Amino acid sequence: MNTTSTADDIGTGPPAGPARRAPDRGLPTVLMGLTLLSGIIDAVSYLGLGQLFLGKMTGNLIVLGISLGPATGFAIGAAAVALAAFLAGAVLAGRLHTMIARFRYRWINAALVIEAALLVAAAVVAVRGAPTTSTPKTTTLIVLIAVAMGFRNATVRKMAIPDMTTTLVTLTLADLASDSFLAGRRNPRLRRRIGVVAAIFGGALIGGFLVAAHGLVVPLVVCAALACALAVGYPAAHWWWARPRKTPFVPAQRRKR
Repeated sequence: MNTTSTADDIGTGPPAGPARRAPDRGLPTVLMGLTLLSGIIDAVSYLGLGQLFLGKMTGNLIVLGISLGPATGFAIGAAAVALAAFLAGAVLAGRLHTMIARFRYRWINAALVIEAALLVAAAVVAVRGAPTTSTPKTTTLIVLIAVAMGFRNATVRKMAIPDMTTTLVTLTLADLASDSFLAGRRNPRLRRRIGVVAAIFGGALIGGFLVAAHGLVVPLVVCAALACALAVGYPAAHWWWARPRKTPFVPAQRRKR
C-alpha cells in the first residue's frame, strides 16, 4: 500500500492557485464535525425513533430482511420509510453534484446548507410537540433526518477523501488494526483515523446522555445547531484562507544586503 500522503488525502485538492486551494483548507475539520454529528443522530434515532440507525442503512436493511422472515417484533414500516427517505436524499445529492460539482466550493457549501435546513426542520417538528412511537410526527422526523443523512452520505462519497465517510467506522477500525505496528506497518493517517473513531463515539455518548436526560427535543436542537455552525464555518474558513495577504515591508537597505 502506498503510504505517501497526497493533496487529496488531506482534502486540499490539486495546487491550482490560492482560489482553488482555499475552499478545502477547512474541509477535514468540517467533516470531523459531521462525524460527531452522525454519532449524535444515530443515538437519537436508535433511542428515540424506534431503534433505527438513520446515519447509515446497513442495520435497517438487515431489520427489513429479518422482518420478512419468520421472526416477529420488528418495525418493518419504520425501517422501510427510513430506507426510502435515505435513497431520496442520495438522489437529491447526486442531482446537486451533477449541476454544480465543477464549482467545488459552491457545491460543498450548498450541501452543508441543505443538510442544516433539513435538521432544523426536524428540530422544529420536535419542538412543536414531543413525538411518540408510530405517530405521523415520528414518521416526519424519520423522513427529514433520513433524507438529510442520505444527502450527506452521497455528497461525502463524491468527495472521496480517505477515511472520512462521516458515518461509518468499520473500515476505519479495520485499517487502524491492519496498518498498525502489530501488522508491521506504519499506519498512514493515524491521527485522522483515531479522530474519526473518537468523534463518532463521542457523538453517540453525547446523544445518549441528551436523550436520557431531555428526550428528543434537546438533542435534535443540538444537531440542528451543530449543522448550522458547520454550514457557516465552511464559508468562513474559505474567506479566511482566500483573503489577500499583505506582503511584509522590507527596508531598502536590507534588500541590498
